[in-house]
Amino acid sequence: MQDQLGQSIKYGDERSFELFFRLYYVRLCSFANKFLNNPEESKEIVQDAFTKIWEGRKEINPEDSLKSYIFKITQNLCLNKLKREKVESRFVEIYKLAYMDQYELSAHESLLNRELEEEITMAFMKLPAGCRKVFELSRIGGHKYKEIADICHISVKTVEAQMSKALRLLRVELSDYLPLLLILSLWNFF
Repeated sequence: MQDQLGQSIKYGDERSFELFFRLYYVRLCSFANKFLNNPEESKEIVQDAFTKIWEGRKEINPEDSLKSYIFKITQNLCLNKLKREKVESRFVEIYKLAYMDQYELSAHESLLNRELEEEITMAFMKLPAGCRKVFELSRIGGHKYKEIADICHISVKTVEAQMSKALRLLRVELSDYLPLLLILSLWNFF
């Protein structure tokens, strides 16, 4: 039945797509909710997953499991959402440090803080896409190298190489600011 559904969906059969939707929607919502712990967001993610299937239907390989494919899409969408939330949370922390605690910093310290924030963002954006993704998953997402390898479909050795490259490039880009970073990290520690 899976092969037939995949084949029919590939050729634009809306009834087959509706059947596929009815078969997996509830299970996918439950699956997504295990990641997000938010039923409404889980429903949105699952809707996005089905949209991706429909929009990319011409690329469906009927010999592959459409069920596995939609679960993988859902998992990736959930992980991406969690990653975005972590990044947003981190930027909120930086924002609070840079802008809300201004009264505790002198004008010079505030200027240095803003400059440092801009330099970190620019250095991060200069990283090659693969390095940036691995770095985000590791340092922002808190994932272990094995998890990153599974998420990115690369080897653990490649993850190690990408992290090493990312750290080396960030050190070079931020070399002028490393003493300031050390001072700020110690200041935040105490």
